[in-house]
Formats: sequence, structure tokens, C-alpha cells
Amino acid sequence: MNEFPSTSQTLLEKLANEATGGGDGAAWTRFFDLYTPVMKNFIVQIDHNHDPDDVVQEVYRHLVKILAGRRYNADKSQFRTFLKMLIRRQLIGIYRWEQCHGVNGIVSLDDLADEPEVPPEQGIALDLAWVKARHETAVEHVLTKTALSAKTKAVYRAHVIDGMPAAEVCRRFGIDGNYLRQIKFRVERAISLIEMEFSDER
Repeated sequence: MNEFPSTSQTLLEKLANEATGGGDGAAWTRFFDLYTPVMKNFIVQIDHNHDPDDVVQEVYRHLVKILAGRRYNADKSQFRTFLKMLIRRQLIGIYRWEQCHGVNGIVSLDDLADEPEVPPEQGIALDLAWVKARHETAVEHVLTKTALSAKTKAVYRAHVIDGMPAAEVCRRFGIDGNYLRQIKFRVERAISLIEMEFSDER
């Protein structure tokens, strides 16, 4: 099974080196593959007004400068926390630009101040959005990019995602309840392994 690579301190060091002109770009390729789907999903969770591709592109532009300047400190925050705040600040910047230029729209983060500290309730909201984005991305990865059989994926999608009752799933796919439970366990274990890659990046 193809799993997302972990964002270890070693990978972050390679990103920093490549941002200053060293290396062959392989570390950034790994990083893009790891984080782009989750970042886009996370943006959709907290903002419904802007193209997530555009936001991600700007976040990467800032991230390259930050890593090139060695301005990320792993001792102060986990990388996922740092990245969430970078996304949040990018959205705030977009909203403020739109307000200054008279662009109409719903500003869902208008009450957030652009300061390093995050009010507890906002921190919780961001964490929940990240968890949801991470899970949905992991599920999509398992159901589209792994070597599990098409039948296994279809059974899981029907039962867990679409909410089809177990008895109906068994009839439709010609399986028994024990095999259905095995499929669910196998797929959810694969999903958990991918989600774990995002759990405690340092």
C-alpha cells in the first residue's frame, strides 16, 4: 500500500536546504504529495468562498521563504499546528484585501485577529477541521490509490460511506457478515495508518 511519507525533522531540513538552492527537489515533491490534499480539504472545511488551489499556492510561496530563512522552530510548535496557522493567516490576508478593495462576500474568519496566539475556541475549531480534513483525505487515498481490490473498496464505500445496512450490502455483493466485518477492519486499518502520518509531526 502506498502510504503518505511522514513529515520528520529530517524532511523539514531537506526542504529548508532545497529552498536555499540545494538538493534536487525530491523533498518538496514528497512534501507536496503528502500535504496538498489535506491542505485543500482543510481549507474547504473552514472557508467556502475561495479556490483552495489558489490558497495552497500562496501558502507554499510563503512556506518556501519561511523554511529558506530557517524561521520554523520545531521546539515551539508541531509542524501541523504551524501549517494550520499559516493557512489561517493567508485566508485572513485575502479577506482583508477584499474588504479594502470593496469585494463583497461572506467573511467567515472576520472575527479572528492576526496574532500568534489563538483563542481557545478558535484553536479547537481549527483542530477539528484539520482532523476532519485529514480523515477524509486518508479515506479518499485508500479508496482510490491503494492496491485493495475494487470489490473491497466498493463494499466499504457502500456500507460505511453510503450507510447501506449490513444485510443489504451482503446481499448485493454476495458476502456474509463475517467477511463484511473483515473488509471494514482491513480498510479502516489502512485509513488509520495514513492518518497516523499526520498525527504528531515534529
